[in-house]
Order: sequence, then C-alpha cells, then structure tokens
Amino acid sequence: MAPVSVNFRIRVLFAITLLLIPFVNSPNVQAQAVGTVVTIKSITPSLALPGQSMTVKINISVTGGGGGLPGPVDTSLIIDRTGSMYGQKFEDAKAAAKAFIDDQEEEDMSQVIAFSEQVSVQKDFTKTDTSGKTALKRAIDQIIPPYGFTNLYAALEKSVQEITGKGRTDSRRAMILLTDGRPNIGITSTSKFIELAESAASANVMVYTVGLGGPSVPDPVNATLLQEIANAGKGKYYFAPTSSDLKDIYLKISAQIHVPPARNVRVTEHLPSSIVTYNNDASQPPVSISDGTIFWQIEQILAETSWVVTYTVTALKRVTVVQSLSPTTIIYDRGELIDIRIDLPPGLAVREVATIDMAASTTTATEGDTIDFNATVANYGTIPETFEVGLFSNTTKVDTTSVQLSNGSTRVVHFRWNTTGYDPGIYDVAVTADPNGRITGDDPTNNTRTVRLNLSPRYEASILPLVLMILVPLTIIPLTAAAILGRKRGYTSRFPVFTERRGATAQRTYGEGAYRMVCPKCYKPLTYYSQYQKWYCTSCRRYV
Repeated sequence: MAPVSVNFRIRVLFAITLLLIPFVNSPNVQAQAVGTVVTIKSITPSLALPGQSMTVKINISVTGGGGGLPGPVDTSLIIDRTGSMYGQKFEDAKAAAKAFIDDQEEEDMSQVIAFSEQVSVQKDFTKTDTSGKTALKRAIDQIIPPYGFTNLYAALEKSVQEITGKGRTDSRRAMILLTDGRPNIGITSTSKFIELAESAASANVMVYTVGLGGPSVPDPVNATLLQEIANAGKGKYYFAPTSSDLKDIYLKISAQIHVPPARNVRVTEHLPSSIVTYNNDASQPPVSISDGTIFWQIEQILAETSWVVTYTVTALKRVTVVQSLSPTTIIYDRGELIDIRIDLPPGLAVREVATIDMAASTTTATEGDTIDFNATVANYGTIPETFEVGLFSNTTKVDTTSVQLSNGSTRVVHFRWNTTGYDPGIYDVAVTADPNGRITGDDPTNNTRTVRLNLSPRYEASILPLVLMILVPLTIIPLTAAAILGRKRGYTSRFPVFTERRGATAQRTYGEGAYRMVCPKCYKPLTYYSQYQKWYCTSCRRYV
C-alpha cells in the first residue's frame, strides 16, 4: 500500500492524553512530559508609573522527545496471536500492522512482537526504508497462526525492554499493543501493568493500546485495563468494534506520532487600553490590532522549537502586574482535537484603595470612655480587592477588619475604641486601608484619615465632689469658731420671749425670736441695767 498523504494524516489525528499545561509568570518552570507544549508569559517591571514602559514576553515552546519531534520514530508493534484471534481477525490485524509499516518515513524504525502464552520477537528494529518495509511486512506474514492463552503482561514487558534498550534516544518512541482478550495466564494484576506502563513513559516511550471486540469473542477485551495502561503510558486507548476497523486505527496512531504537537496556533492579547497603550513594536508582526486587542496566528510549532514575541506598553496610570488575570488566550489544534484553549497569566491592573472619609462620635473624652468611629473606604482600582482596614491610636493598632470591594465601590467601616488603660493625652486616631501594604502597586498617600482626640483623666470629669470637699470644711470651720468665741463673750443662746422685772429696776424686754445674753461663767440669763448700761448675773451676783 502506498504511503498515506500528510493531509490524510492531519484529518485522522487523535490528540494524545497529555495536553497543554499553562504556566504562570515564574522564573522556575517545572519539568514537563516530552512533546508537551509549555506556555510562559512575563511582564517587566512589575510596577510602572504614568509614562513608564513595560515589556511583555510570550513564549510557546514544545519539549523534546515523543509527541511530534521532527526526526525519526521508533515503534514496537505487539500483535495478539492467541486462539481467540483465529480467522479473519488475525488476517485484518496483520493487514493493519503492514499498513502502519508502509506509513512510516525512511528514517523511522519498527519492530514486530507476537504473543500468546509465549512472546517472540518476529523482527528486530529495522529502518522503514523500501527494503526495511519489505522485511518487516514479511515478518508479519510469518507470524505463527493463533493458538493458546493470553500472556499480556509478558508481551508488554518484553516490548518495554526492547524499545528502551534498543530504541534510539533521540527519536520519538512508541509501543502499540493489540489484543482481543484479557490476561488469563501469567501476571494479571492491574497495578503491575500500570507500573510497567509508567516505567515506559518515564523513558519517553508512549504506550498505545488497541482493544478488538466482536460478538464472537468468548473472553471479551478488558477495556478498563487497556485504558489504564494507555493513561499510565501517556498514550491513548482505541477500541475496534470489528477487525475491519483496525487499519484506520493504526493509521491514526501513525499520524499522531508524526504530527507536530501544535497546529493553527492563535494568540490573542487583550490589553486594558484605559491604563496602558500598545507601542506597536511587537517582535512578531501581529495579524491584526484593534482597540487594545493584538492577534497573532502561527501555522505550527514543532517539538524542540519555540515561538516567542515581545512588545512594550506605556502606562497611563500607576500600573502593576497581577497574576490573577489571564488576558492572553492561546488556542491551537492537536490531533483530532481542535480549539484547545489556554488562558495565560499575568495581566495588568490598577490597584488602589483609599480611606476617603472619617468621623468620630466625640473629639474630647474621659479615660475609660468608648468612642465610635466611622470611615468610608474605596477601591479606586480596576480589579476587586480584599484588604484589611485598621484603627490606630497614634501608632498603636486598636482593631482591624477585612473588607471586600469590587472595583469602583465604597463601604463604611465602623470601629469602637474603649479607652480604658490608655494614658490621658492628645491622640491622633487614624483609619488606614491596607495598613500592611499587601496591595502591590497601591499608592499609600491616600490610605489614611485622622482625627485628633483629647483624652482627659477620669477625676476631671467629677470635679464637683472635690470642690465640695474643699469648700465645706472652709465654711464650717469659721462658723464653728465664731460660735465658740461668741458663747464665751455672752452672745449665744436663744430663749423664749419673756420680760424680767426686779423691783423698780428697768429691764430690757425681748420680742419674739430675740436672743438673750447669758453669763459666760454660769451661762444663766443676764439682766441689762440701762442706768448702768451693763449686764448683771443674778446667779453670780456680778456685772458682766
């Protein structure tokens, strides 16, 4: 059969299981499986002020080894010749294997292994030039007719040993295992099969499995086992309902092994035109530029090659690099899978939070009082933010709370400060958005609002009792002294109103509420003699 055209190969390709793995902007890229597409994007510097430039670099590369490396392909064909394969199935299986041989390039190499209870190498690795193809197809025709049980593990193990020991290290290497049954002799543990396939994958050998079905099969194919083997071997499992489907499947696998890992690659960069401008200096000319969207298209990217583009933008505002944004879209085809998509970070954003207002329930308080503060915080950036808002007395943190704000929104934050334990004095009480400075790119000059608070000692708020404590003694002491002194001088005592008369002597009569004089010695009432203008004590018999 003549070799299948490249166009036919492209039409019948299947994607291998291991697809693209996007990577964030990081100087350390982890090791990837061979033939894998690796995407990396970087933006430097990480912060730019208005008028400053930033350089963007996008790198799409394919690792070496299997999965589309330009160069030779080494393949081990493992053909089931157990008793259940007898008849047309076996003839179709040999025809499919020979079609695969015909589809190989001159620098490729193939090997033929047949198995039932025993495993035999029908033809060692042979270049698939004209003569090599003839020799390999002859070996396939000479496989002993089917009989016996299915020693599947021994066949897979032998193929792994052969291809890892004899296959070329600079080529893509693959194994294709065909069977219509399940292991019923030798090792049958699924975990052992998986370990064997993983060991092949670690040696850069892809494992493809083909399960042949049909209603006449007494011991049907174990599709689950074959799928797990292919997954562990970084290959693919195919199911053939009938033996007539085998040829197409083998040609699909051949095309997949030879196909470039990425075709029809489309790269779209979405720039935030409100904060940066594109400087029209891309190292790879874009197909189109429209309103901040730059578009490139690449026919294919082969293994061990890279497509790289760099360009610059100018910041219109305070712009920072943000890993949570993925503005770069990469879409490509691989095998039969089309429009495989990767959204690649990082992106550009304005990150700006602020405290735009603050009010206190009072600006004068007494030690131990509780004061309420309300502050309005805002997100002036272009992306949502989660950040802390803190209340500070001078430089001491009083309290913090977490705030989530969508871009362009505001929120009122409430704090309470119990001043117990704080020394009296003047305090600058501040509310600060993002006090720890975790929002990179933020301008902290508007993050804080402050009010001044006068905190007085507790006794200044209760001065009346202190005044009374001072004034009362000052009032009582003079009055008490005056009373004592007055009594000694005869100027005390209040008596009922009466009039004393002794003989013809005139005596002073006192009206209601009047005070009578008493003797300072015996404290008896005195009699006033107007002719002598003196007071006389009748008890002591003397003038006072």
